[in-house]
Amino acid sequence: MKCKVEKLCGGCSNLKCSKALQAKQKQEYVENIMERAGLQVKVAPVLMAKNDLYYRNKVIVGFAKNKEKKVYSGLYAAHSHRVINTSGCLMQPKLVNEIIDEITHLVDSMKIELYNEKTGTGLLRHVMIRYAHSTNQVMVVFVTSKVQFPSRRNLVNALVEKFPQIVTIVQNINTRNTSVVIQNESIVLYGKGMITDILCGLKISFTANSFYQIHSEQCEELYELGKKLLNLRAQDKVLDTYCGVGTIGLTLASSCREVTGVELNEEAIQNARLNAKQNGIKNIRFVAMDSTMFMREARKFHQKYEAIILDPPRAGTTKAFIESACFLQPNRILYISCDPKTQARDLIVFKRFGYYTDEIHPVDMFPYTEHIETVALLTKRKMRSNQTPFKNKHTVPKTRSNFKSSKFSKKTKFKKR
Repeated sequence: MKCKVEKLCGGCSNLKCSKALQAKQKQEYVENIMERAGLQVKVAPVLMAKNDLYYRNKVIVGFAKNKEKKVYSGLYAAHSHRVINTSGCLMQPKLVNEIIDEITHLVDSMKIELYNEKTGTGLLRHVMIRYAHSTNQVMVVFVTSKVQFPSRRNLVNALVEKFPQIVTIVQNINTRNTSVVIQNESIVLYGKGMITDILCGLKISFTANSFYQIHSEQCEELYELGKKLLNLRAQDKVLDTYCGVGTIGLTLASSCREVTGVELNEEAIQNARLNAKQNGIKNIRFVAMDSTMFMREARKFHQKYEAIILDPPRAGTTKAFIESACFLQPNRILYISCDPKTQARDLIVFKRFGYYTDEIHPVDMFPYTEHIETVALLTKRKMRSNQTPFKNKHTVPKTRSNFKSSKFSKKTKFKKR
């Protein structure tokens, strides 16, 4: 497979590798991590993606000018903020590529000022495109350094006229000197500010700042694997932490008694509640709260869950989360990770509290890159008599005073939503 900027971009480090070679390398990569961590676990063959091209449903591009002062757009070169012209990228849907090319042309022709990181001047910092594969809906997000956005009306009109697939356009204001692209302040310029995809047969709506797996089709394979490993029963209560817009919990709701989803991002929680409502799922509720803090509160009130799910960010979870989760003694813990290194670190801590896994299941969510998703099912094992992970099973960890008014208080924790 050929890419004219492969060496400059560095985004697809495995572009020259066959699918079989990628599977072998990624399995060995996970095996090495687990071995170095001292974890005696089997690593299953990698679940490879059937569709390995044009799969990214989220793309963020920066802008720059060439020697002729003509605007171009693309991804950053590895470990830099140097924009590489990645027009026509093979990992991005063709429609997304066409929209990015048109935006780049309009930015150039309308003389929209580009943001300069060194001086802190200029307007346009990035453009983010989010795409729903099943519905063909597109969200365009202009990330600007200030609220004032000259020509935005003309820009919006030109885009929606040429691309009817664009159902919403958002302006996100990022005034900070940071590498974090999307900030909290947004203005909806067109549409409702969200798009809707179909995932595992469910309508899933999400906004600009909400997490949604990059490879939608492979995400269904990931969730099917998780569902199979959990093997839920009709009477089971499930806790879905770091739940984002609720996708995992919503796909499991029909297989269990009830699901509680927990997520710090309040915007994502609003999306999750909408997703439950538009799919007619009534045995699920969502709480806007830090997952570790929620787990501490659950321990405080001795909540009972047959299964706990965590899908944390790349940094993994916390020791406090693990200790509290194990204290609740669920039958199963499903750990989905986008970084096997931090997962291995956390599995060591889970092991100290009596929760073990026999097998790691790698899932290729990012074809042609070095990244790999891993799934582990942990179950409770009998511990040796000299192992005492909990100094006092009745000890309640210290919590912040504002927990008294949290959404997990005795008055509201069982309130149906």
